Amino acid sequence: MLQAKGVESPRLDCEILLSNILGWQRHELYLNRDYPLTSEQMHVFNGMLQRRLAGEPIQYITGTKYFMGLPFHVDPRVLIPRWETELLTEYVLRIAKKMLQPAAVLDLGTGSGAIAVSLAVYLKADITAVDIQEKALEVAKKNAKDNGVFHQINFYHGDLFSSLDSAHFREYFDVIVSNPPYIPTGEIPELMPEVSKYEPVTALDGGTDGLDFYRRIAREACGYMKDGGLIAMEIGYGQSKSVQDIFMETGLYHRQEVHKDLAGIERFVVFHKK
Repeated sequence: MLQAKGVESPRLDCEILLSNILGWQRHELYLNRDYPLTSEQMHVFNGMLQRRLAGEPIQYITGTKYFMGLPFHVDPRVLIPRWETELLTEYVLRIAKKMLQPAAVLDLGTGSGAIAVSLAVYLKADITAVDIQEKALEVAKKNAKDNGVFHQINFYHGDLFSSLDSAHFREYFDVIVSNPPYIPTGEIPELMPEVSKYEPVTALDGGTDGLDFYRRIAREACGYMKDGGLIAMEIGYGQSKSVQDIFMETGLYHRQEVHKDLAGIERFVVFHKK
């Protein structure tokens, strides 16, 4: 059925669903080929299968996505973390570990909390996470609790920097990291249906040209960064030069860096405060 609907990996999807129902690792399915499902388990499996046939992302169906080796709860309140964002997170980890003092890190637009929680698990740091969506923060807090780092992260509800007290957080952060919305508004309907129909539009829509959030961050971030602090941000395909121009034209940053993924695509950019 899944193959007929054009699902790229029907066998894998079925294995993931069955593993989720049984509470097994995928390899255990092969070790227990003759294991009979109960009628209740079959009912649950068929329900999941229908949701997948309708195009719902499998991560929302199972409620889980692994990121940086950690389990994260995901549902339609938040964007599903992508492997590309792991590259950004790994970079921040490497940089922060080299600092003499525990780094003060801001995750701007935290969503599921994938970046903030991963940093808290693998790094001794002062971590702040912000999101404009209260429902997204509910998910992020759950993930922080589930991964045992809730006490290590300060969560704020607000639009970018609006919820951060400007006096307290003035030149406070060593690192700002963000995976902001960067899809041009007009391109969202053209995305794969499981993205355009199921994932939150607010986490995707970057305005007419996809660069609205970069413009705002470029203007505002510098006041919250220590001298020599850095900001690292994921970018969309083909946006590297435009984002670099936005930041460098402010005159507030220098030493921009561009980092590529394994496919050679420019995936995130880094700027240092003057």
